[in-house]
Amino acid sequence: MLAHLVSILLLQSVFALSVQASLYVIQPRSGSTCSGGKPCTVEWLDDGLSPLLSQIGATYIALYNGDNVLVQQIEPVDLSVVHSLQFTPDPKAGPSSDR
Repeated sequence: MLAHLVSILLLQSVFALSVQASLYVIQPRSGSTCSGGKPCTVEWLDDGLSPLLSQIGATYIALYNGDNVLVQQIEPVDLSVVHSLQFTPDPKAGPSSDR
């Protein structure tokens, strides 16, 4: 059902902070896909400006399709110690997307 799920991650606590620092998702790369029922690895880093990952702490992560529709809430991670996660997209989470 989620044959081609494009991962767009929203790190909610990072965006809630009104600062100029940036968080970069470095895996999966643009144009790659994650498929429902198969493991997907997500990796991120900061741009060296405050707040650093080491200052952020627990963060909720969600998976959105190419149409920016929430398809799966992922367990929170502590960004101060974890810089990647592996999860399995729920094949029942939503329709496939080609974006």
